[in-house]
Amino acid sequence: MPDVPRPSARVRSPNPFLAAILSAVIPGAGQLYAGRPRRGRVFLAITAVFVIPAVVLFLMVFYIEGVGLAVTLSRPFFRNPDLLGVLLLANAVLLVFRAVAVVDAFLIARGPSPGRVGRQGAASAVLLGLAAILVITAVPHGWVGRRNLLLYDVMTHDFVSDPGQVTTTTAADDGTGTTVPSTTSSVPTAFPSEGRVNLLLMGGDAGVGRTGIRTDSMIVVSIDPETGWTAMFGIPRNLRRMPVPPDHAIATFTGGAGTGSSSTTGSTVPWSNCPGCFPALAWDIYAFGLEHPELFGGQNSGATAAKTLLGYLLGIEIHYFAIVDLEGFVDIIDAIGGIDITIPEDLYDPAYPNEDGTTEEKRLSAGAQHLDGHDALFYARSRQQSDDFNRMNRQRCVLEALAEGSDPVELLQGLPSIVPAIEESVRTDVAIASIPDFLDLMSKVNTDEIVSIRFMPNAPEFSGTPTSYIANWTDDGFPIPDRDFIADTVDTALSLPPLEAIQVLNLQPLDDVCG
Repeated sequence: MPDVPRPSARVRSPNPFLAAILSAVIPGAGQLYAGRPRRGRVFLAITAVFVIPAVVLFLMVFYIEGVGLAVTLSRPFFRNPDLLGVLLLANAVLLVFRAVAVVDAFLIARGPSPGRVGRQGAASAVLLGLAAILVITAVPHGWVGRRNLLLYDVMTHDFVSDPGQVTTTTAADDGTGTTVPSTTSSVPTAFPSEGRVNLLLMGGDAGVGRTGIRTDSMIVVSIDPETGWTAMFGIPRNLRRMPVPPDHAIATFTGGAGTGSSSTTGSTVPWSNCPGCFPALAWDIYAFGLEHPELFGGQNSGATAAKTLLGYLLGIEIHYFAIVDLEGFVDIIDAIGGIDITIPEDLYDPAYPNEDGTTEEKRLSAGAQHLDGHDALFYARSRQQSDDFNRMNRQRCVLEALAEGSDPVELLQGLPSIVPAIEESVRTDVAIASIPDFLDLMSKVNTDEIVSIRFMPNAPEFSGTPTSYIANWTDDGFPIPDRDFIADTVDTALSLPPLEAIQVLNLQPLDDVCG
């Protein structure tokens, strides 16, 4: 039986634009309004096939199961990014279906063309009106499609390699006792079968007016995948004469100390003056590794060097690394809408060096603040009215604020800004396929129970005692770490429940530091 308009006592003329708008919102609604119920029900049935599952998933993710379900659903795409092409195709098919529904409802409501040709201006206005409705209909599909392509781009991007690494084909030890060609990478794709997962976070202080890259901040985060127990270890950038693994190739290295400009004196420290240790400052390890892939290997020999030497200092194996440069840090914070943080005291710098090489007078007042990327970097980086060790406190607070304030919806909205910032400024060997595992892991972390230790002189936990993480000082005033004591402290911190470790080690709770 043909789908014909239902008889009516009064002949009504449905508005074609209203019909088109109704079907743009709910395909089939415009057909019902225009008096074609059978066709409207067909469109509505097809719409239900798409919409009902999506609504159910939305309700479950945001109101029932939470982010955990979203992570579970996303796993296949992280493991095989090509599956994002299926979503892109489905989005295109849905757009075509909605466009057909809009045009169909418009034509039904408008009725058959009159016998005579109307005015050209009126016809053009009608076409423009219909085109405007179609454009508005396509906007959300464009929004989704763009983020689909961005996700594919970021999932297939090479985040491991550093363009600053010296090219070589010499085989090298990767820090685990295995000899690998420097052109290959042994990137882990899962957590260790036993024990904790350890991630080295570094802030690279490269930029205008600087030569090479210095790791201005170094924090090792250790998380127990079973319990979510978390510890953070801050490593001062100005440690010198750090011990090196005795069975590693670097232990017998006799060359220069890397960049030469590594030390604050601007001169190279001879290796002969530092048997069994790294003679330059700790912030030089990454740059040194990039210059000597024959010693460390991998796609990013700088990261291998940092994981090897800093892991040896702490007495643990570091499984992953992530390094972000200053400009990228600003862009990423801005892309997620800033961070909320409590500043314990005023921070002032009369000549703060900006990322672009300029300087400015800058101040942050004490109290609860919402910081954009530029201000967050100032808070984490400024050394005026403080020292490197006070700054380590602030960097820990910024990391905590990031962990607490990252909202998945805001991340998705900011994706067009976040993806370029991440690709340009972040290096990491966390495999894309492992991202869902890390998201699951982060959901287990209790930010109120984080063990936080800074291996610095005059650590507050030793106030009033001669105990120190520093064994000695160089002639030019740089701290030399006590590796054995540091490793023992790390072992204690990782072997106890967080609150017990905080008590046993007499640590200051992170909330007391960050407010």
